[in-house]
Amino acid sequence: MRPLGLLRQKLMMWAARLKTERGTIALSFALSATALLLVGVGSIQLAIISSGKAKYQSAADTAALAAIAPTTEDAKMAEVAEKTFLANLNSNERAAVASFNVTTETGRVRSALISYTANQASMAPGLIGGAYTPITGTARARKADYRYVDVDLWLDGSASMGVAADEAGRDKLRLLSKNDPEHKNCAFACHIETKLKESNLYSTSEQRAHANGVKLRHDIMKESVQILIDELYDAYPRGLRARYGVARMAASWERQLAFTSDMQKARDFVGTFQLKPGWSSSRLTPALQTGKNTLSSGAGDGSQAKPEKFIIIVTDGMQFDWNAITPGPVGSSACQELKARGFRVGVVQLKYVRLDGDGAFDYWVKPVYDQITPALQACASAGYYFHADNPDEVRAAFRQLAKTLEESLRLTE
Repeated sequence: MRPLGLLRQKLMMWAARLKTERGTIALSFALSATALLLVGVGSIQLAIISSGKAKYQSAADTAALAAIAPTTEDAKMAEVAEKTFLANLNSNERAAVASFNVTTETGRVRSALISYTANQASMAPGLIGGAYTPITGTARARKADYRYVDVDLWLDGSASMGVAADEAGRDKLRLLSKNDPEHKNCAFACHIETKLKESNLYSTSEQRAHANGVKLRHDIMKESVQILIDELYDAYPRGLRARYGVARMAASWERQLAFTSDMQKARDFVGTFQLKPGWSSSRLTPALQTGKNTLSSGAGDGSQAKPEKFIIIVTDGMQFDWNAITPGPVGSSACQELKARGFRVGVVQLKYVRLDGDGAFDYWVKPVYDQITPALQACASAGYYFHADNPDEVRAAFRQLAKTLEESLRLTE
């Protein structure tokens, strides 16, 4: 082939190839442009959805807070939430709201749980997805107020609280006092002076009991009241704020510790609680009357200004003062008046261990022994009577009392 013809052929081949490559480039460009358009529109749509989610969530958060605000009435919490939610949206956003629900909780704990759905319009319907994209979300606000409560501990400080806490202790004390010239074979171990001083170790019968490992009724009382304070302190993180006061009931009612929110101070004081010195009588009914007369209304609402008020009476329930008052169980009139004023009265009855053969027990206590428990049950508010027959049961009773107090205050985690 001539050189000119060969050149012509090559030029024609090159031209054909160029035409084919241009078509390919054009097609590739068209496809790339479409993809870029979809990516761009999709990115814009995602940005719109993200912005919409943030806007609706912000409106829901604001609405939940408005629902539990102190100025919002319980009955209007849902209404306030919805109005606040819509007020924080523009007209198009409000029109897009498909559902809005509010669940509220009232009382000491107030909460509002909001759930919503909005149909966010698509930028290019049919190009990427449907006509709209659903946006859903929730918002919750919760406020748990502190629950303030005054726990007034009225502790029996009469001589009978020096009796042994159980039968084994009673028998041991009788043996230990067999040579006492004044209190021979006496199980009535209280804080009275004793004529028998073994190696000068004991100046009182209470010391004799403690030196020989005998728990007295008031020992168990003090330990158990401390358990109550500890148990209630465990409820502190759940919103309980307690103050404690201590009064002694014996020949009269005496305020021993003014109300304090210092748990450790109250606990330490209870640990050093003393019985009334000497052969102290048990004038429980007059003591309850005196204590009642020192108090005003007990109808508190649990706020710091008006704490709920509990009176916890710890006693064996038996009163006598030789012939000054009629021996027998505690009277109920003062208890009924306290309950009528709004106080919740808790009673923990410490078992009066039988001392058959002991002159004081046989003469004063035995004839009315079976009347003690019913009288104390009548004194207590419903659900607040506890009876314990031994030290372990006393401790268990105080733990149950603490649980009952907590449940009655509707504490919420």
